[in-house]
Amino acid sequence: MGGHAWARDMGRMRWDLDLDLDIGVHQSRNYSRDGNNYSSPTTMEDKRKEAVAAKKARKEARRALRKALAAESASTARELGLPPTAVELSASKSNANRPLPAPPEYLPGGSCTICLFYQYKEPSWTAREHRAALNKVHELASRYDVTGRGRCAPEGLNCTLTASANDMRAFCYALRSWDPELFDGTDFKLEDGVPPEKRFRTFTLRKVDELVGYALDGVKAPSLHRHSGRHLEAPEYHKQMQEKDTVIIDVRNAYESDIGRFNPPEGGATLLDPKMRTSKDFPKWLNAPETKDQLKNKTVMMYCTGGIRCERATALLNQITDAEPEFQTKGVVMVRGGIERYLKTFPEGGYWKGKNYLFDKRMEQAPAKKTDEEMERDVDSVCCLCRKSCSHYRGQHKCARTLPSSGLACAVPVIVCDAEECRDAAAREPHRLECPLCVKGYQTPETAPDLVGQKRKLGLIARGGTDVVTGQRVVAGGSTDDATHSQQRQQPVSQRLFVGKLPLTVTASKLRRSFERRDCKMEGVRWIVDRSSGVFYGSAYCHMASVEDARRAQSPGSLALCGEFRKKGRGRKRQRRAPVAFAPVREGEAWPPSEPFSEMEYPPMGS
Repeated sequence: MGGHAWARDMGRMRWDLDLDLDIGVHQSRNYSRDGNNYSSPTTMEDKRKEAVAAKKARKEARRALRKALAAESASTARELGLPPTAVELSASKSNANRPLPAPPEYLPGGSCTICLFYQYKEPSWTAREHRAALNKVHELASRYDVTGRGRCAPEGLNCTLTASANDMRAFCYALRSWDPELFDGTDFKLEDGVPPEKRFRTFTLRKVDELVGYALDGVKAPSLHRHSGRHLEAPEYHKQMQEKDTVIIDVRNAYESDIGRFNPPEGGATLLDPKMRTSKDFPKWLNAPETKDQLKNKTVMMYCTGGIRCERATALLNQITDAEPEFQTKGVVMVRGGIERYLKTFPEGGYWKGKNYLFDKRMEQAPAKKTDEEMERDVDSVCCLCRKSCSHYRGQHKCARTLPSSGLACAVPVIVCDAEECRDAAAREPHRLECPLCVKGYQTPETAPDLVGQKRKLGLIARGGTDVVTGQRVVAGGSTDDATHSQQRQQPVSQRLFVGKLPLTVTASKLRRSFERRDCKMEGVRWIVDRSSGVFYGSAYCHMASVEDARRAQSPGSLALCGEFRKKGRGRKRQRRAPVAFAPVREGEAWPPSEPFSEMEYPPMGS
């Protein structure tokens, strides 16, 4: 065996040698991947003997652990009034601050392991630390043949990954070795024996400002250390749903809730659906007076797919109640590991009804011991065209309605069933596609809480001091020093933007969609033309709906243009970007030119 392959195999052994299972087995954390510590055959033989002894001890410990968990599962099932086979207690246990479970002894050939995990960082990474984290995760993914996708923000890391069983565990242990203080506490949720066709082909890691799109990035982010909700393991969470004076909130998007949700028992918790088109709707829903009336003096339960959305959501609610003495709850809790772990703990479904929407190639998760007939009875979602029962999203179909409050496209995923006539209709007439929220005419509340003001009140941002979440110094207005210095180098802020280097194929609709992708609303565009010839030469003034929309659109300095690409050598393409700058209205200039704002769909090409 070559030196590189031998070192790789020894690296793969590392995760196995670390598993002491709290029985006093010696942990061998001094093994290096390059083999420098293996100086002689005698030393190597000693290490092999130690590994064999450790493996035998682990096997005996696992047998004893399985026996103890089986007894505890049966006891828990009796306490909950369920048959002994209805609870898998081992599935409810977090992998945080403990060795990862060993792979099953016999796995189907070619199968892979899926790993879901997230880890928040508080205080946030600095810009340099953020870049280092991105580079390190890319390096480890390449080293261990890991594929999948993830998001890396200053506030942490969130990934859904696939790899072989051994490589996945080696990747997780490598993260823990890189930053033990941060990743030792990470709950790596592993599922082995996944069919090979469910494996991601490539690895992508997006650099983002926020792990979950709540619009709570930067200084608006609530402190998890101070305000995060209490974690309940699945059996405790199940039992809490039986209690009165309890509400349970689904913090996922509405289209996810449509195909599956918790159904608490009669006389127990009351289910609340925030009816979110996107996660950005949640702070506004939570701030609504009618929502606070429903939560006041109640125990509040929250749940989501894997737990990451609940972290910020529970912290947000606890911060609001901490800042508003007249609005109090009896406590805020979340299920550890999310729906994903609850369904593994209760393979017959427990209080869950329907399917759990997933963001990987599995698409949905259903209780393992529920029959197809039972699942069909659970389904109450329907095809948006024929209205027949259907519970899967295929084809990336989106709602075509426009939201009256913003003028933006709804674009919520909709269900189109497998019937040929429905598939054909969705392709020919996409304007017919409507989500349940638009059918009911539901509009999201518009007022968001003053999160920065609350943090100042609670001492999380000292006057002229440092934000405990981001680690940045905050100045008047809630911005950071970096943002303030950047604004001082820019032109004065205005509602009008100058957009340059536009292709001749640009249209008002393309510009509007490009701004919408940055969650900005453009009210109108005025093409800039040559005074003598009247010919468009690639620039435009865009009038935004608000100064805040203009700020968001201008902040990256350029705008990715929908449907516009330029060649980048060897047949590759890169999305075209147009520079964006504030364009303050000059003294005496009439702007906008007319009310209502009139615009031309196509730029003038002259006569």
